Formats: sequence, C-alpha cells, structure tokens
Amino acid sequence: MNLHIDFIRSNKLLSLVNFSVGLFFLTVLVSKGSHSWAFALLVATGLIFTIYNAIKKKYNIKLDTQNKWLATSFIFYFLACLLSVLVNGDKMREVDSISRVLLMLPLLVLFAKYPPRFNILVHCIPLGAFVAGIIALIHRFGLNFPRAFQNKMHIQGGDISMSLGMLSFAIALYFAFKKDYKFTALYFIAALFGVLGSLLSTARGGWVGVPFILILIFWNYRQQISKKLISGVSLAFVALVVVAVSVPQTQIMQRINLIDRDMTAYFEKNNANTSLGARFDMWKSAVLMAKEKPLVGWGVVGSQQQRKEQAKQKLVHPIVGVFTHAHNQYLDDLSKRGILGLVALLAVFLVPLRYFAKSLANENSAIKLTALLGVVHIISVMFYGLSQGFLAHNSGTIFYFLVLIIFYGTLKFQLADQQS
Repeated sequence: MNLHIDFIRSNKLLSLVNFSVGLFFLTVLVSKGSHSWAFALLVATGLIFTIYNAIKKKYNIKLDTQNKWLATSFIFYFLACLLSVLVNGDKMREVDSISRVLLMLPLLVLFAKYPPRFNILVHCIPLGAFVAGIIALIHRFGLNFPRAFQNKMHIQGGDISMSLGMLSFAIALYFAFKKDYKFTALYFIAALFGVLGSLLSTARGGWVGVPFILILIFWNYRQQISKKLISGVSLAFVALVVVAVSVPQTQIMQRINLIDRDMTAYFEKNNANTSLGARFDMWKSAVLMAKEKPLVGWGVVGSQQQRKEQAKQKLVHPIVGVFTHAHNQYLDDLSKRGILGLVALLAVFLVPLRYFAKSLANENSAIKLTALLGVVHIISVMFYGLSQGFLAHNSGTIFYFLVLIIFYGTLKFQLADQQS
C-alpha cells in the first residue's frame, strides 16, 4: 500500500516539474512578469522537496563532482556580487536579482530525482518560440507599439525570442535526422517565428551571434542531414530577413542604417550622443573604472557616481551618466565587481559549457540534442552580453540560469539512463 502511495506521489511530483518546465517556455514572453510564473512554481517545489528530503532522509540523493562544480560556480557568482556590495557600501537590495541564482540550487536536488523530460523540451520550446512570434506581431501591428516586447523591455524580450528561435531550429534538425518531417516543418516554422520576434523588437545585439549559432548547429548535424536541406533552411532564413527588412513598419532597415550613421558620428565627428556612440563611451567608462579599482570594482552606486564624474571631466559624453550599467555584461561586471566579478561571470558560462560540450559527440541522438541545446543557450547569452547587461535584469537572470539547470537536469538523467 505504501509503495503504491509513493508511486502516485512520485508521478504527481514528476508531472508538476514537467508541467512547470513546459509552462516556462510557453509563457516567458507573454507579459511583463510572466518569466517569473513557472520560475516561482519550480523554486517553491525545489525548496520544499529539498527541505523534506533533508529532514526525512527519504531519498539517497548524492550530488556528484559535476553538480558540485556547477553549484560552486553559482555560489561564487553570488559571493563576488555580495563582496562588492559590502566593500563598496551598496544597499543589500543590489544582490536581490543575483540572489535568485541561489534559489535555483535546490533544483539540482529536485531534478536529480524528478528530471525534466526530453519530450517536454522538444515540443514546448518550439511552441514557446511560436508564441513569442505571435506576441511580437500583436505588439507591433495590433497594438502599434514602436517595437515588440515594449511592455517588458524590448532588448531582453528580443534576445529571449531569438534564443527560443535558435533552440527550436536545433530541435527541427533533430526531427529531420529522425525523418519525422511533420515536426521538422512545424518546428522550423516555429523557429522562424522566434527569429521574427527578435527582428520586430529591433534589438540589434541579439542578431550578432546568429551566424555563429547557425554554423554551430549545422556543424553538429553535418553528417546526419543533407546539403540540400541545409541550403533550403538557409534560404528560408534569408527570405524571412529580407521580407522583414523590406516592410517599412518593422523599422528594421532604419535600425540597420543607424549603425553606419552612429559609427560615422562617433569616429569622425566625436559625437557619442547616439545609440552606438553612447555604448562606446560606456565601455570606455567601464575600462577607466576598472583601471582604478581592479579587484572588487566600484559597486553599483559607486559606478554610477563615477560615470557622472567622468562626464564632468569630459572623459566621456554626459549621456553616459544617465545609464545604470555599461551595456556590456563583461565590462559592467568588471567595473562594478572587479576582476573577481568578471571571473565569477565567466565561471557561470564556462563551467556548464564544458559539461554540455563533452556530450555533443554522443551517439544517442536525444543526448546529442540536449547537449547542443545547452551549448546554444550558453553561447547565445554570452553574445547578448557583448552589447547588453542581459544578467543585470531579472528576466535575463531567470532565463539564463533556469533554462541552464533545466537542460543540465535533463542531460544528467539521459546520461545516467544510458549507462544503466
């Protein structure tokens, strides 16, 4: 009788975990705070399960070396921020966003027993990309927003939509390899919707890494899919971009033309009062700050004050003093948290990246795809960080770390199942 009850409870908890994972991908861009819905449900479940297991000692869950490395990188990232806050006299609310990283650690315990299922990922991610594209179309042409995802910060929304698109593209090629052409076609269309959502957001930083990500995905499947399919897919991407750019209402062409204008204004006329020009001066400002306080940085408040002081000294354009971060994740962490902060940031990228990369050559197609999803996710966010403080926002922190742990938990389960 007890075994039967435990089985029912286990199935319910497994269903709750996978329902929450699917819900996250489907709703992450639905509204301003929707990225927190499934996150809150998963975190609450993880905390309750971890505390219950610690008290009852019901499940013999042992975290292996890789789990400890990942957890250590998360904790190191948080501690580097905390140290900077304490040293520089910032208020504790400055660690509020990054503290969410610690809240995800119980998910390592939860997913060790009840992991996200592969089938949930390969179907819910493309559906999420499709939803993102539809919402972008509604925002731009239904509600007449200046750009898609204006209600939740268009740069963050555009980057997340692009990630969903690229992940969906990898999933579509997986189904092509399995010769399931129905899902190949559906999820390739879903990938295009995710890319379209990013294009309609006009967040140009999210477009920079796309060629590299596509090459990575194609390379991963170079022996499994035909050159004809690769050519057809590439042509479809080009067609989408051409159509989107050619429609004046999307404002994509105007945003592209601004690049040349901004570059000319900055380098030939010494005018930083443009989108790109302000970024260049913000990066210059961050480097100057890092030279003065290289170890733990200036902190959040200190870096803002220092930007204003640099503007007064005419080292940078006055517009730089208006911004709260450097619009570059790496330089922002370096200026606020010093070398320790930058190393901690690189750790939360490179530690899991190494783990996923080791399974890219696995002969099991499902394991190979999960590993690829992890690599694509991490590298995409690393590219976003070149022109945006992606992790400086709650949406970016939750999206990066939660999706990372979801892929990690799935891959761990698959590898353990393969070895059993």
